[in-house]
Amino acid sequence: MRSAARVRWLLALALLGGGLALAWALDRHGISLADPEVLADQVRATGALAPVLLVALLLLQSVVAPLPSQPVLMAAGFVYGPWVGFVIGWIGVLFGACACFAIARILGRPVALRFVREERIAAVDAYVSERGLRSAFVAILSLRLFAHFSFDVTSYACGVVRFPFGWFVLATALGEIPKVLLFTTLGAGLGEVPGWLGLGIALGAIASIGAIILLTRKASATV
Repeated sequence: MRSAARVRWLLALALLGGGLALAWALDRHGISLADPEVLADQVRATGALAPVLLVALLLLQSVVAPLPSQPVLMAAGFVYGPWVGFVIGWIGVLFGACACFAIARILGRPVALRFVREERIAAVDAYVSERGLRSAFVAILSLRLFAHFSFDVTSYACGVVRFPFGWFVLATALGEIPKVLLFTTLGAGLGEVPGWLGLGIALGAIASIGAIILLTRKASATV
């Protein structure tokens, strides 16, 4: 048991250390997350390693600091187009969320509190314990779909409250799709949102709200 716990701690510390090392390397080479077009040029200059760099940047912005993911997603769309850029962005955002979850799960509440306020963790904890797994999954999915600014907070909180990892990955993989699609398409179109995309996101949001309401009622009825 002690050896397993030691391995988990080492893995979590490796994630943190790797993230800090990556942040230092990016700063030393002048890679900035502020401007999508400048970032796209810097990413393109890395050649075949560009997809790896984009995924690493998305993981970094999740773990190390509260940096926005939008410029990285737009750079992915600018360099690779909306569809390949979407796949790269989707993988990177998912990896970043899983890294936050793993750090909180392995290192526990004291470390997670460095990134998330206690009241937010308590709110997620109360919801999961009182409503059951189905309702909690619907709630996490809705946060992924509509509360983009709390993306990393949700990841850390789920790791602390023992929300099942498989359900966390599913909610994240589904819930991140509209955000990633929007910003990679924006990047591919240099800031112009195609009419079909705006209409699709609006219809998808309406359908998602309806589905979440139905799932919540069904989950409440089975409790």
